[in-house]
Amino acid sequence: MANKFDDNFIQAQKKKLIELKNQVLNSMKNTQVEDLQISPEDSSEDGDLAQVVISQNVSFGLREREIKRLREIDVALRKIEEGTYGFCEVSEEPIEKKRLEKMPWARLSLEAAEEIERIQGFRTAI
Repeated sequence: MANKFDDNFIQAQKKKLIELKNQVLNSMKNTQVEDLQISPEDSSEDGDLAQVVISQNVSFGLREREIKRLREIDVALRKIEEGTYGFCEVSEEPIEKKRLEKMPWARLSLEAAEEIERIQGFRTAI
């Protein structure tokens, strides 16, 4: 699979991915462990405890999304090293340049992503 993108584009994408990875890691580091724990003072009243649990669930959800984003970024960086960056994992066709500029971790062409969403949407509707 020869890459259709020039080296300047690939290097710019690599730089962008590394910057995004650092942003996510810094964000995760700044999310204090205390945000994910319930302290005895917080559990003094049922209403307080409910609010703390809701906040905790939001924090866990954000952390899961950050971890997923990190994985996607790592896959994209690995693909750059392997020379397979920018190709759809379904069709093996090049992913649209504008899509990669907007989502440098994209693994699917817009067409393949829409098809998968249609299939998943159909399955959840059943």
